[in-house]
Amino acid sequence: MGEKWYFQSGPEGDVVISSRIRLARNVGDLPFPDLMSARQRAAFIQRVQAAVENAAFGEGLQLRYVDVGALDQSHRMALVERHLISLEMAKAGGGLLLSDDETVSVMLCEEDHLRIQIMGAGLCCEGCWQLADRLDDLLDEGLHFAFDERWGYLTHCPTNLGTGMRASVMVHLPALERSGYLRSLINSAYKLGITIRGTYGEGTSAEGSFYQISNQLSLGLSEKQVRDNLAAVVRQLAAEERRQRAQFCAEDPLAFEDRVYRALGVLENARLLSHREVIDCVSQLRLGIAGQVVEKLDFFTAARLLGETGANSIAAAHPEAQSARERDRIRAQIVRDILGRERRAREDRPPAEGRENQ
Repeated sequence: MGEKWYFQSGPEGDVVISSRIRLARNVGDLPFPDLMSARQRAAFIQRVQAAVENAAFGEGLQLRYVDVGALDQSHRMALVERHLISLEMAKAGGGLLLSDDETVSVMLCEEDHLRIQIMGAGLCCEGCWQLADRLDDLLDEGLHFAFDERWGYLTHCPTNLGTGMRASVMVHLPALERSGYLRSLINSAYKLGITIRGTYGEGTSAEGSFYQISNQLSLGLSEKQVRDNLAAVVRQLAAEERRQRAQFCAEDPLAFEDRVYRALGVLENARLLSHREVIDCVSQLRLGIAGQVVEKLDFFTAARLLGETGANSIAAAHPEAQSARERDRIRAQIVRDILGRERRAREDRPPAEGRENQ
């Protein structure tokens, strides 16, 4: 089983956390999911499973089926936490196709019949698109997606008409947030058809200065235009974020270091840690790694700290932890264990050995 994609760091990893390509698809001989009967839903899910079994994905891709409706609340919300299903699916149930490394996930019977989603670390929209396009073609052979020559792929929500594609990137923008420039940049991006939202999308806050950037519409644009437009905005934001970080550090290097090491001290020593505390501290830690203030840690470590400490992930993995306090204790232990393993690994590693995106 491969390592989960969110434990990794990719291109532009100092600012860009992850990339995602999502395709909304429907089949022409069924009503949209909100109008389907329970029998139609069950038959459709079986139909998709048969299409997956018959598709020639190759050795590198295996998808397993997850009945979201059969999961308990903590396991459902853990999937939401990892951006694998929507909050709506967590509430209503549905089906999920999932790869072992969680790069590939396909929601069944959410707003559309299928939501094909590919995720990867760093700025990697092109790589995500190539895999999504391949999966789309293979599934289309067995399911025959609804397509109109004028409107493109037919979707439940009109904003997804056309390519049916939503490209999004998760970015870390603490310096832009601190500078006060972020609001004007959000307004400028909106005029270009790009939306900047909170960590979990529309209506959510940007915890730890982590923002989600995505295209607003796909009608009238090619898949390449959508990807290129998004990548251009992300690169511009990343360049400005780096400039603001450098300015912050140059203006008061002691205050910059103090923020970073206070956060590291909490992570290394706290016995109780809330999920929000970890997010805020890792946000500061990432600043220190990018600014080479913290030389003994890297973005891989930061990714693992975030990936293993989600509130619902801990609840799912530790059902015996009935109280928030007990989960905070477990979270603090997980954080100390991760940092301890990384410290020992670096002590044992030859001086010349390193990893990308440090």
